[in-house]
Amino acid sequence: MQRRELILAAAAEEFDRAGFAAATIAGIARTAGVSQGALHFHFPTKLAMALAVIDEQNVRTFDVVSHTDTSPASALVGASKRIADLLRTDPIVRAGIRLSLERGEFAPATASFYEQWIAGIVDVFRLAIASGELRTDLSAEQLGATVVPYFTGVQLVSDVRTGRADLYPALATMWHVLFSGIADPRHRSRLLAVADEEFGATD
Repeated sequence: MQRRELILAAAAEEFDRAGFAAATIAGIARTAGVSQGALHFHFPTKLAMALAVIDEQNVRTFDVVSHTDTSPASALVGASKRIADLLRTDPIVRAGIRLSLERGEFAPATASFYEQWIAGIVDVFRLAIASGELRTDLSAEQLGATVVPYFTGVQLVSDVRTGRADLYPALATMWHVLFSGIADPRHRSRLLAVADEEFGATD
């Protein structure tokens, strides 16, 4: 299992750096410090490695969403911060997200990931609406199906422009835009302060 994890980490580094098509079995084996035979013992194909990276990325990102926070809207901000932390520090999460955006052979795994992710966020939006933190004509389903792509786009553009160096202020701005529009006035200042505390002030 330890060798499998080593190979998976090496595959993630290669996929994150070069993408699926350009990554090679030889390069992954070299990065992992194992023979190609040892690599194939755990992963018969490059596709199998990519799918394993996506699965592990799913596990790590799903773990960050809290449904028990006393402030559901704050929990959403906190989850986005923890995913941002993973994107900046965890090659498996970065590679999994990159692979999911390449689609092609990963389409079924990718669609499943986003459906599960949106469903989890929808649950928290329901709690935030029920608690009175959010006041909007939009349903929890509409919010979840919009905020997940919003976050994905913010982190993707941040990666392209600055290697995610500006990811935290970009996400602070995202939450300012959202809470300015959908937070109940009684909670708006507090929720904006939560975003600033998590990511740093937007100015």
